[in-house]
Amino acid sequence: MKIWQLKSSTDDYETFQLLNYEEDKKYFKTSFHSTVSFSDSWTPKFIEVTDEGKSSDYPIFWGKSGVQIISEKAKNVLEPIVGDNIEFLPLIHKQTHKKYYAMHVLKVLEALDTNKTIFDKLSSGLTIGCKKFVFISYVVQDEPVFKLNINGKVHPNYLLVSAQFKNAILESELKGFEFTEVWDSEEGA
Repeated sequence: MKIWQLKSSTDDYETFQLLNYEEDKKYFKTSFHSTVSFSDSWTPKFIEVTDEGKSSDYPIFWGKSGVQIISEKAKNVLEPIVGDNIEFLPLIHKQTHKKYYAMHVLKVLEALDTNKTIFDKLSSGLTIGCKKFVFISYVVQDEPVFKLNINGKVHPNYLLVSAQFKNAILESELKGFEFTEVWDSEEGA
C-alpha cells in the first residue's frame, strides 16, 4: 500500500484568489481546519485569476493555507471515490462564471506511527510537519483521501491520497495534479 501527498502543479498553470478577500477570508481562516461540515451555511464565493497560465483542474489557490480548489470536471471524477470524506463548496470564476470547488476534507486521522515517523520540529520542540511518514496500515487502508491530526490539530499542508484516488486522476486526464509518494508499506517491512 502506498500513500501520496497531493499538491497543485506550478508548471505554468493559472492561479486564483478570492475576489472579495476582506469580506470572504473569514470563511477560510479556520473552518477548513475543522472536521465540522459547513456546507449548509456556505454561499458561493467569487474567485479571480492572479497569475495567467494554462487551465488547471487543480489550480493553486492563494485564499488560505491548506485550502485546495478543483474544477467541476475534477469534482465529478472524485465525488464517487471520496464520498463523505470531502465536501465540495462552490466558487465562481468572476469572468468566465466557471464553477470551481473548495475542498473541505472532513476525514482527519490519527494515522502516524509516532515511534517510527520522523517529525520536523522547531527549536522549541513544536512539531510542524513530517520528514518521514510512517502510517499505521489498518488506519489508512480504506481511506481514499485524508488529512492528519498533528499536535491535536488538523495539519493544513498535508492532503494525503490513496492509489485509488491517484489512479482516478491519472486515468481521467485531469490537469494540474502532482503526487509525491510519502509512504510505501513494503519499505522497511
